[in-house]
Amino acid sequence: MWVIRTFTSMVIFIPPTLQAGGMELSGQSIGPFFEQGNYTEITLARLNADISGQVQNQAELAEIGVTDFSTGNFVEDRNFVQAALKFQPYPKVSFGLIFDQPFGVDIQYHYRPNTVIGPIEIESTEIHFDSQNITTLFGYQLNPTWQIYAGLGVQSFKGDLQVFGQSFYFLNGYRAEFKKDHALGWLAGLNYQIPEYALRSSLTYRSAIKHQVHVNESIQNQPIHLTTENKTKIETPASVNFDFQTGISQKNLLYASLRWVNWSDYIIQPTQFAAIIDSAAQYAPEIASFKMIQYQEDQWSGKVGIAHQYNQRWVSTFDLGWDVGSGNTASTLSPVDGYYSLGLGGLYYWQPQSFFALGTQYLHFNKAKTLQNTEVNPKLATLYSVNQNDAWVFGAKIGHHF
Repeated sequence: MWVIRTFTSMVIFIPPTLQAGGMELSGQSIGPFFEQGNYTEITLARLNADISGQVQNQAELAEIGVTDFSTGNFVEDRNFVQAALKFQPYPKVSFGLIFDQPFGVDIQYHYRPNTVIGPIEIESTEIHFDSQNITTLFGYQLNPTWQIYAGLGVQSFKGDLQVFGQSFYFLNGYRAEFKKDHALGWLAGLNYQIPEYALRSSLTYRSAIKHQVHVNESIQNQPIHLTTENKTKIETPASVNFDFQTGISQKNLLYASLRWVNWSDYIIQPTQFAAIIDSAAQYAPEIASFKMIQYQEDQWSGKVGIAHQYNQRWVSTFDLGWDVGSGNTASTLSPVDGYYSLGLGGLYYWQPQSFFALGTQYLHFNKAKTLQNTEVNPKLATLYSVNQNDAWVFGAKIGHHF
């Protein structure tokens, strides 16, 4: 089953979510670290999403001749790169290096409907956050079945957020530029395997990573100086990954994964933004707890699938996945709340130690709940309703044992 055992690290490479739970993107798998011997791989993937909804304040908009209340697709297509390098200098010692893009969002929304006096931009939202992670791993094989491993992760984080429109009230024209920051985190875990049965299970904990981000904030292009502090604490969340695989026949293998991410403790609240909210709360106490970005619940996601080996060169996979979401109300930042997915993949060995793999995944998103007739929006760019939304992810991987 050596072909199937290698392929199981590939079936998880497709970025699994699109803000279905927080800003989750990559799933932070360390599957390549468990490959036999020395190994390297690179993965390219592309996300094509169709995410839209209906804007708020439709009665007021109808009075000025607006008949189209659709946001249009406001999630930009996104490319992903993941890479890994694993060395086995001694039978019991292994080292690994993994690059991925664990968290991020790319939203660009401009609502410009026709009115009685022609097209007018009523509101717009641009939200871009990006992170990159380099993980170093050290593993030690205690015996033929048990391995322990630990390592450090260096993470960069940056972003940009802009909102425009009367629906944002006193935040109309607000912009926050989050300068790139680097910070350290750690991870550790256990791996159990019985190679002759293609059985392997691993449990990995990743710590939260604390960033101190310099943020330039402005309204209508005028810098905000309500407080002297211009650094914002942003803590990317802790997570736990459980991965499992086992051979169920000579040509078939069952694989599964489960992931938890602590999004309920994740908050982005720049200092000047917080000062604006504190000032406005004197006249509208109901917004005192308003946060720029906050998630209500932790994320749970999982996947289960089958890999089938046709011969020593060809393997295919089929899997089903799900994500429970983060419980937020519908907005342009959180238009969906979880998903169900279906994935297909195929791998071809053109040489005994080298393979090429292709995969695709379809995601059907659950609708986020909506709030009606609210005088003060509880989230930035709240939506009146959410459409039936979905996405496709396409990926390719090259791997080589050496």
